[in-house]
Amino acid sequence: MFRRFAKFLTDVGVNGPEVVTRLHPSDLTALLELAWDRRSNNTAVELGLPARRSALNGFGTTWFGNAAFSSNPPDPNVATIATRLRTNFGGPSFIGRASEQPGGLWEHLMYGYMVENTRVMPIMRRVLREFAHGERLGVPSSPESQQWLRTTEQLFFRDPPPFFIGALNSYVRPDLEATRRTAYQRMFAMDLNHGTEDNKPYPYIKAEAANGEFVSTFEELLREVWIGIENVNNQSGAKPTDDAKIADLAEKLHDMLISRRQGGNLSPEEFMAVSTLSWFHLTLDTGTLTIIKDLRAEAASPEERLFKIAQRVGLPAHGLAKNYFDIADSISRMLILIETGLFNDASAAPALYTPAPGGGPQADMQNIVRHWSMITGREMKARKVTPG
Repeated sequence: MFRRFAKFLTDVGVNGPEVVTRLHPSDLTALLELAWDRRSNNTAVELGLPARRSALNGFGTTWFGNAAFSSNPPDPNVATIATRLRTNFGGPSFIGRASEQPGGLWEHLMYGYMVENTRVMPIMRRVLREFAHGERLGVPSSPESQQWLRTTEQLFFRDPPPFFIGALNSYVRPDLEATRRTAYQRMFAMDLNHGTEDNKPYPYIKAEAANGEFVSTFEELLREVWIGIENVNNQSGAKPTDDAKIADLAEKLHDMLISRRQGGNLSPEEFMAVSTLSWFHLTLDTGTLTIIKDLRAEAASPEERLFKIAQRVGLPAHGLAKNYFDIADSISRMLILIETGLFNDASAAPALYTPAPGGGPQADMQNIVRHWSMITGREMKARKVTPG
């Protein structure tokens, strides 16, 4: 979400990343609340689908919230973001059926899972700890770095203010990281690839109702789509592409994902997971931020910046961080599209393997196949071997 806020400003000629990371934490909290309020709410579709993730009321429906949202923000940059959120902040660059065009969509929970697997959260926690308790990393050289440290600690490493959408922790759920891990386990039956900072399993509640077949079904879909990509230009001879099987697999994924979203379930958890991880993704994406310079982490890519920061705080990042960053947006868009039911019919399957102007689903699927293969060590470009 924060990356999207930065893009809103960049679109009007402002240095979006630098401005967003300098905003007051309360303004950022208000903008997140406004984004939640302005989410797509198409009552013509089933509750839980991308165009209607949740029916929970928003802050803007309250007396206090209505007064806050109807006033003009004194900061023109906040006003610019708020205007985009109030009009239509959009979703993926393509969403499917016209009846499901969103008023506003955030990234899929899988985006948060992929970015969090880089180990960025515990690494940045150590950065905050070092700056708060000493000068081993030096002293922040600018007000901008001081602001980043304050905002990061207040938004992501303390109890959120009550009544806002980010207030997911309580006596019932005292640990925000455990809450994210439970959401990942319920939706994908997958845990993060790291535990605690001292390499012990991270304690969290594992739900009985989880999509245990997500990985095997998703990988089978990737293999079938890759067959389509390889044979899309075949003009003669046998064509092994199976559109009906692709549609069946897409429908199976659709059904299992939507089953976890019944009644708008997991939507607040997803919203805050992807918003949290987008803050750190935005930070690492932007090599000109003074906090990056203060950490002596200047580099050409987000994963190289993360590696440098990790080395300074003594907690290694995941070696495949580049793959996790590179797959995050593509897999988010594709799972949102699958959840709309767009590919549940064989007639729509060719969109997954046929090149389209500007990229589209085929480009995203090709990117996912490449990076998923490297992340898992299982080759998605090879047919699945069935034991004889």
